[in-house]
Amino acid sequence: MAGPFLLYPLHCKCIFEENTCIMKIQLLIISLLLAASSLYARSLDKVFQLLPQPQSVEVFPGKGIMHTDLKFVSTAPGTPVPILGALTDVLPRAGRGGKGLYLQLSGQNVPDSPEGYVLVVNDKGVIVTARTEAGLFYGCQTLEQLLEDSRDFGREIPQMKITDYPAIAYRAVHLDTKHHLDRMEYYYRMVDRLARYKVNAVIWELEDKLRFTRRPEIGAPNAISKQEMQALCRYAKERNVEISPLVQGLGHAGFILKHHWELRENPASDWEFCPSDPRTYEVQFDLYLDALEAMPYGKYLHVGGDEITAIGIDDRCKATGKTAFELQMIWLKKVCRFAVEHGRIPIFWDDMPLKYAGIWELVLSDKSEEEVAKVWDTSKLDEAIGLFPKECVYMRWKYEDAATSAHRRLLKWYHDKGLKVMGATAASAGDSPFMPRRNTRSEYVKGFSQLVADNQLEGILATAWDDGSPHLETVWRGFIAQGEFGWNPSARDIGTFKQVHAQREYGFLPEDNRMDFLDELEKAVFFFDGALVTSGHRNPAWGTSDFTLIGLPDKANPGAWSELYEDKIARAKIEADRYEKIAEGIRKAKAEALRNRYTLQVYEQTNNLQNYPVRLILALNDYDTAKDETARRAALETVAEVCDYFDVMRADLESVYSEIRFMQQPEGFISDLNHHNHLASKTNNSDWWYYYEIPMIRKVRAWMK
Repeated sequence: MAGPFLLYPLHCKCIFEENTCIMKIQLLIISLLLAASSLYARSLDKVFQLLPQPQSVEVFPGKGIMHTDLKFVSTAPGTPVPILGALTDVLPRAGRGGKGLYLQLSGQNVPDSPEGYVLVVNDKGVIVTARTEAGLFYGCQTLEQLLEDSRDFGREIPQMKITDYPAIAYRAVHLDTKHHLDRMEYYYRMVDRLARYKVNAVIWELEDKLRFTRRPEIGAPNAISKQEMQALCRYAKERNVEISPLVQGLGHAGFILKHHWELRENPASDWEFCPSDPRTYEVQFDLYLDALEAMPYGKYLHVGGDEITAIGIDDRCKATGKTAFELQMIWLKKVCRFAVEHGRIPIFWDDMPLKYAGIWELVLSDKSEEEVAKVWDTSKLDEAIGLFPKECVYMRWKYEDAATSAHRRLLKWYHDKGLKVMGATAASAGDSPFMPRRNTRSEYVKGFSQLVADNQLEGILATAWDDGSPHLETVWRGFIAQGEFGWNPSARDIGTFKQVHAQREYGFLPEDNRMDFLDELEKAVFFFDGALVTSGHRNPAWGTSDFTLIGLPDKANPGAWSELYEDKIARAKIEADRYEKIAEGIRKAKAEALRNRYTLQVYEQTNNLQNYPVRLILALNDYDTAKDETARRAALETVAEVCDYFDVMRADLESVYSEIRFMQQPEGFISDLNHHNHLASKTNNSDWWYYYEIPMIRKVRAWMK
């Protein structure tokens, strides 16, 4: 039997416009022939790697199409043309001879999901059918990837039928701009990229990066205007990406309380609001209103509410006679009521109730079911259930393995109490100021996405914290993992996902292994974090308030320094070899990449930065172990050259990084007191990027005199 024959009414324009009955008959014939041909279904050519992986792909015998074969786009009556990708948007919208892309809205023989679609490819063209415009959009995004592979690798797209829909309805990423801003054009490109991988939401943690009109003192001098944000949100909505605000409240309030000392719970800290002062809500609600106006198409208002340390200590709170937990939940009820009254669903980080109940550390642990069963106790939560607003979504955040016994028990508790829950994993969670680790945390994204799908939670969010302000290009593989596993959590393992990511993002075939260098780069940053210190840690999750730089060689006692730092020197030699391997991998990738070369440039500069302490340590070692005075002088010159190279390295890195982001805070910016001591708020210029390197170079140069 031949493959399914795709009848194209567009060959006669009048049939499309005037005779829908004939069109329905023809579509029925298509369905019957596809069903008959399913006996011949075979696997999709390995060249065609779609991301996210569709739920079902049936491939049939017969001639398919090349990327150049489609000549037009047409629609069924009443069907709009969605935003199209670069390869289909150039096609005319009028029917003509040849093969075309036909779009139709229909509730027949398509998935129940509003984002589901059916895509049929035949030697006559392509049909995309969906219930909604969102489904049409995603079907066209899938087609774009097929056409892209056909173009990139010169392969024919086989006859096929893709039936597709998401496992999780709300698939979001977290954009945190508390310590930096990127250029507006980058956010537009970000929306396009998210849409390409079927991520349909952004929760944007604004802090002071929105130009609030009701409270203008809060917005930073370079903040985004409400009108600019509205334009971006409309652009996103047209691409099925919904943007909702996160306006921190109760805690994490330094961006507000550095201006409003009168509202502090602790006069010495700008971390928490006083929840018992009515003026707290006047300020908070004004900020909410501005954020909702700036982001008019989102369904949520994330109110923060996490990591509170000092509620109930000031006289205003003590006068209420309420406990700290009661005050927290009173605040939550008030802000949730505000959200609902303004047409938004409130979201709240859920850690504070768990800390109150004494199960927080247990939930974070990986203890076995047997160990957990012995100590699991939700009695405090059970007693306080009346304080939990039912209209709220409790964002259950866990940034590593989400499938642990205690975590599963907690999800069951929420379910049993009738509370709504959304999962929050992490594409970047303070791992390093420069590189997320563990395959950009994609295994954690996959694990939590599966848990969300299995338990039918409200959605999934991949957070990307700005505590150490990594360049977003280093986070993107984690964002794309959220697209992959939020849509289809069980389709691929992590190794296969990484291969498909390399193909989709850069045009590399899996067998080329062009992105293997990224695994090595993630490993290299571990040494960079503490190479130049003997105490302290650059990692923002562990604080950076105190550190001790390594010592320097004693000119009168050669060899003693190298003996003292023997382990660091041995590791530096390993990392020097790793650096060369990474550099060569990036060089080949840049030469072969078909797109997204900017990301590779960011990796290249990150590699140069993490290698700088390695070069300095090895140069000092050469000096300390020099055999004679001539060798010593030559080694000292090398040390000086390495110190001078820092300025070159820094200039190159900032030239690349600043193509999309602002590298320093604007004039007049006021820093938070910063309860969490975030690395990215250490300096208003870019010195914090080199927090150990700058003082170390100063120390070395003084030693050389």
